[in-house]
Amino acid sequence: MVLASTGILFAAVLLAGLLYGLKTAGNMRHLAECIRDISQRRYLPIQGRGTYRELYDSLNAMYGELQESDRLREETAYMQRAWIAGITHDLRTPLSPIRGYAEILADEGEKAGKDCRRYAKVMLQNVDRMESLMDDLKVIYQLESGILPMDFREQNLVRFLRELVICLLNDPKYQDRTIHFVCTEEELPVSFDRKLLERAVLNLMVNAFVHGDSETELTLKVSAGDGSLEIAVSDNGRGMTEEEAARAFDRYVRGRITEQGQEGTGLGLAIAKEVVELHRGTIEASAIPGTGTTFLIRFPFP
Repeated sequence: MVLASTGILFAAVLLAGLLYGLKTAGNMRHLAECIRDISQRRYLPIQGRGTYRELYDSLNAMYGELQESDRLREETAYMQRAWIAGITHDLRTPLSPIRGYAEILADEGEKAGKDCRRYAKVMLQNVDRMESLMDDLKVIYQLESGILPMDFREQNLVRFLRELVICLLNDPKYQDRTIHFVCTEEELPVSFDRKLLERAVLNLMVNAFVHGDSETELTLKVSAGDGSLEIAVSDNGRGMTEEEAARAFDRYVRGRITEQGQEGTGLGLAIAKEVVELHRGTIEASAIPGTGTTFLIRFPFP
């Protein structure tokens, strides 16, 4: 009789332990699901009861704080976008009359004194620089925010790059420079955003002229094979050190001042890198001091 009672008691304790274990496992599984829902921002607050009441209350409070943090972040991002749009507009507004008066002074010819024409030229140069800086800041912000408009279309890359070289040489600032275009193919159909890739490649070419001297020549070479397409922008300028090449694509890192004038905004190469990466490509810089610099872009092809 005693043995039977002991056996029944043991079985009851074992069953109770098993039921408690199953209940605890179920609660732990539910808590894990709640934590996952919180991370995915789809959690529904739960009125906690019993042993886990304080834990559910803590989860509810944490989710409330997380929602408030998300709200503040979105509000801050919106204010930042509004600020950039506003400051861009505010900076451009005074530039319009400055440019207008400067152009009038510059066009006066013999009617204006030598100093007056010189001042007008300086005004126009600084207006151009400020507009370039604002444009670079806008593009960098759009790239960071993922709101840069994209328009990928299949086009002939060879023709596109050849026209880009001609366009740059038609610019009065670079009309006396030399650019060698090297490509054995007449047509390379590639899907790319024309406006963005134009900006990236132009930044690389202009960078070579800005940081070189008046004798610096540029070579733009295009080749395809082995599953990749390469665009190499090389110059025979003064090159860079290993440290300068490693930091070439860092934002706001500007090169040294040369006889060509101010070295730029410090955003051109950073923009080029991000545009290339948007096209699923890579870019790297290599240079030999006193010999020249090469920027090599690689895209998957075909």
